[in-house]
Amino acid sequence: MLWCAKDMELYVQERPFIDTAVLPLVPVSFDRNIRQLASQFEWIQFVAGCLESQFKGRIVLLPAFSYLQHTAAESAGAMLLAWEAEMTESGFRHIFYLTSDPSWQPFQSELNGSVVWLPAVPLEHMEQKHRETVVDEQVKQLISIIVREWQEDKT
Repeated sequence: MLWCAKDMELYVQERPFIDTAVLPLVPVSFDRNIRQLASQFEWIQFVAGCLESQFKGRIVLLPAFSYLQHTAAESAGAMLLAWEAEMTESGFRHIFYLTSDPSWQPFQSELNGSVVWLPAVPLEHMEQKHRETVVDEQVKQLISIIVREWQEDKT
């Protein structure tokens, strides 16, 4: 489910069956890395959108959690913990953070959710056919990670 009025109306009705949240973590900077960070954002959003369409009705894709790159996990981490507490209180038993920023990996131990690092792939110069293949492969890997966590939860 997307973060839009129509999908959130359905979420409210079906809340007990929707137990998974996906939150993209997106660094922002206006220095020389701006183009690279924008490319990372495009990649994460594209993959997250494809993942959401695969699990429509089971997951909620939240708006991206944006933070200044130079603050990274140190100061943004406290805010992310507040987000996680809110999501958990709202009934999300599974939380996945999608990012291309490796600075979140050491922070994983402080979170209940799973930080999934995706190497950024610049999509802007890729032919459509190749882009779809690359994204499909990434989404398949994510599906495997999510399904594995759901299965572990049942045991």
